[in-house]
Amino acid sequence: MYRRTLRKILLGWLFLLILVVLLGKVSVAASNAGRTAADFLLIGVDARAAGMGGAYSAVSDGVSAAYWNPAGLTSLKGGEVILGHFSLYQDINMEHGSLAWQLSDRVTMAASVSYLGYGTIDGRDINGLSIGEISAYDFCGGISAGYAISPEISVGLTGKFINQKLDDLNGSTFAFDIGSRYQHEKFSVAVVLSNLGPDQKFESVSEPLPSVGRLGIAVRPMKADLLASIEFEKRFRGGSVVRQGFEFGFSDQYFIRGGYNYYANQDNRSFGSGLFLGAGVRFNRVQLDYAYTPTEHYSSEDLHRFSLILKFSD
Repeated sequence: MYRRTLRKILLGWLFLLILVVLLGKVSVAASNAGRTAADFLLIGVDARAAGMGGAYSAVSDGVSAAYWNPAGLTSLKGGEVILGHFSLYQDINMEHGSLAWQLSDRVTMAASVSYLGYGTIDGRDINGLSIGEISAYDFCGGISAGYAISPEISVGLTGKFINQKLDDLNGSTFAFDIGSRYQHEKFSVAVVLSNLGPDQKFESVSEPLPSVGRLGIAVRPMKADLLASIEFEKRFRGGSVVRQGFEFGFSDQYFIRGGYNYYANQDNRSFGSGLFLGAGVRFNRVQLDYAYTPTEHYSSEDLHRFSLILKFSD
């Protein structure tokens, strides 16, 4: 039985990998049209999503939807908290926390905070002389709302405040995400626009936010234990990414995950780059997830993500 199941998983993943390559070759791959501020907003915040390669806009169905697709908040029953942590490299750490609560059959609200700390940096003046250690961080705080138009269709909106600090330099702005999702018994489709807002200004320099558009599709092709997803991401000022992932659950308690990302405008990728692996375990009201990314896109180093979900009400 398990051999047949494993064979189906591998065949399904192989099919999706081929689809990613074929579609990635024809997708729009604009060259980088300029720098953007607050690129940390593009770093995924929870381990389950990372284990599936970030192909998550059509999958997110709980508290993590505050980041991926606020329309997915409407699938939540009761309340949840998620806490996430990972280290990019050296002293650079990403911390995330979200709280979501179902207000009614149609409305769910969430509050979230993300913090990327760079530790202390050896500061230098214009002549290259040391001026001592300085601190730097990136911060984002948001409020989200999901609304169920019908049992199948939901929409969501997130408003957020973004701040980046380097010693005595500060840059702040506001942005919002808007999402929609159609949920069927066997599949779901999602469309999300993220990080829409005015340019972020540092003194006399202004830079645009890393705005993106995503189209995601998630299916359960055989039975509820297997979930497969694919997502097309177009960055407003940059290239395209095709994300693909799967999750297989045992007894709705133990989970294994995998994913792959194809960057259409990057031809020279090292082996393992774009690959994601993950696992999770769920006990009653607690879920612990882990994801491993070899040669991660943002740091070029191996990355280990951890997240914890607590469900505190039905």
